[in-house]
Amino acid sequence: MAIVANTFTRYSAIGIREDLSNVIYNISPEETPFISNIGRENVKNTYFEWQTDSLAAATDANAALEGDDVGSFTAVNPTSRVGNYTQISTKNVVISGTLEALDKAGRRSELTYQLAKLGSELKRDMESALLANQSPVAGNTTTARRTAGLPAWLKTNANAVGAGNAGISARTDGTQRAFTETILKDVIQKVWTSGGTPKMLMVGAFNKQAASALPASRPASVMSRPASRPRSSAPPTCTCRTSALSALSRTASSALVTLS
Repeated sequence: MAIVANTFTRYSAIGIREDLSNVIYNISPEETPFISNIGRENVKNTYFEWQTDSLAAATDANAALEGDDVGSFTAVNPTSRVGNYTQISTKNVVISGTLEALDKAGRRSELTYQLAKLGSELKRDMESALLANQSPVAGNTTTARRTAGLPAWLKTNANAVGAGNAGISARTDGTQRAFTETILKDVIQKVWTSGGTPKMLMVGAFNKQAASALPASRPASVMSRPASRPRSSAPPTCTCRTSALSALSRTASSALVTLS
């Protein structure tokens, strides 16, 4: 079927306005479950420390004679002193005043939009650093400081075959195995016996499928991602830089179960 001769169509017309949506859809994941669930604290040094202590093992043989004198005293165990380094994470952007003044689709201020996006990227970087299997680094004028990630602090209440973690250092993996309900229950039992109350299970994308298939699994809530960011305005500028200071401290390994 042919069109009528000399029909003027959009393929020949000049001056047709574009139809560009005024919404920018961000399709990247923004969730940071670890940062969102751990505590926060201000520190006043790049290396900050705290003390840990533990109770003696419980016993049912603690029975004394009535009126008996104490003939000897139990030795007192000192507290343990541990620490971690802070880590600086940065993001930067350069926006020209001309671009800031132009009429743009999806955002009124390019600076405000880019800062909001960099803020989400920075938070994801911090999440990645805190969950990274890395040792603490003191740093110097040529080497950036690094905070010890969560895996470096997990030393007990584990279910591993082979090597493990002997101190505050990068974890040494044991024999790789499939994630099973038996392994999970064993770790939860060890944590509970040590006085912890596990409330969260963190797994990667691969083990998430295995966790979802466990008999006792329950549907997990899904965080929705905003389709767009609100329009806002800000004064023009040439350069800007955003940074954050992150560090992992006082992580209770007995209260968190993690699987790579």
